[in-house]
Amino acid sequence: MSLDIFASEHRGAELSPSRILLVDDDPDMRALTRTFLEHEGYGVFSSGNAERAAQIFRSVPEIDLLVTDLYMPGRSGMDLARELKVIRSGLPVLMISGGMVDSAQKLRLEQEGWSFLAKPFRLPELLSRVHRILAPMEARRWREAR
Repeated sequence: MSLDIFASEHRGAELSPSRILLVDDDPDMRALTRTFLEHEGYGVFSSGNAERAAQIFRSVPEIDLLVTDLYMPGRSGMDLARELKVIRSGLPVLMISGGMVDSAQKLRLEQEGWSFLAKPFRLPELLSRVHRILAPMEARRWREAR
């Protein structure tokens, strides 16, 4: 009997969802993206600005991925990502933007090791990118749980 209980608890640990911090100043875009990611099984924390996102990140140390708009009033997504990477250097970042991203900005994103997705994007495109970024971390978690 105790083995069955252990097995159930063990399976539960394997199924814990990855956690995403979503930051976008457009409330409709943020709500749609959050709902979609949650429907796909991710835990999502969201914010409309970089300041609040940084507070969330500090209070929820289990964030697995930052998805942030590049251009926001106040601090940019790039500034936010740099701040959070100081706290945890291995944090993966997916930058999204509907604004112009020139070749110099794309080069900076690549140099930082960050992914980029242009708005408007289709939700399956977003999901594919998120899966690709989180797959190595989720595979490691699964192996460690075994």
